[in-house]
Amino acid sequence: MLKGKVAIVTGAVRGIGFGIAKKFAENECNIVMNVHREIEEYEEGPRNIETIKRLGVKYLVVKADVSDSGQVANLVKKTVDTFGKIDILVNNAAFAPRPKSILDIPEEEWDKALSVNLKGPFLLSKEVLPYMKKVRYGKIINISAASGITPLITDAHYNSSKAALNMLTKDMALEFAPFNINVNCICPGIIVTELVESLVPKGMDKAAFFEAFSKNAAPMQRVGYPEDIGNAALFLASDSANYITGEVIVVGGGVPLFRATPPGAHQ
Repeated sequence: MLKGKVAIVTGAVRGIGFGIAKKFAENECNIVMNVHREIEEYEEGPRNIETIKRLGVKYLVVKADVSDSGQVANLVKKTVDTFGKIDILVNNAAFAPRPKSILDIPEEEWDKALSVNLKGPFLLSKEVLPYMKKVRYGKIINISAASGITPLITDAHYNSSKAALNMLTKDMALEFAPFNINVNCICPGIIVTELVESLVPKGMDKAAFFEAFSKNAAPMQRVGYPEDIGNAALFLASDSANYITGEVIVVGGGVPLFRATPPGAHQ
């Protein structure tokens, strides 16, 4: 489905990012895996890189802070120098702070949420779009959150950054549609990843948290997994989605826009 294509996936070594990278690689897409730290600093890093290697595609691992314009430019340059093109960009890297009252959010934490979750996709897209525009082809997929549509309580900095990313998606889609560039957004519901598990309230069993939340909020009565997001990203990155742009798609098992509050959110 993506044979011979080249995709940059940010935050690609674990969680949703790895789920997307793996799904792309399974479909013969060459992968540029952006990481924020050295691979060895991620518990699952070496294992996940080996998984991509076994799939037989070409891959490149590039360390870069997506909120730093210089490092972003270097990431894109290394991609073009190695592969000669960029067909797909997945802006997945994110900062998800622990939920807290607006009154308790430190200014630096607010700034980091906006810097990574909004500025990062802006910088990456700004660097990649000229290459896509030149060949009149490209797919950009922003990974947002369902809470960017209807917020979870005590998560204002994260919610706000993702809501803004949804609008950035529409802005880019509108401007670059004449160049055959599709820009869409996936809003995951509760997806079981290492990052989300770290946000489970202290003292609460992780399995109990996910079970309670899924029964309380998701009509499908289950949580999601990275491969669920990978499947949606694969479709949007493929030519099957050539007439879809500017869409914000919730992939959350029918979760009713997070009207339910996750257990322990007020603690």
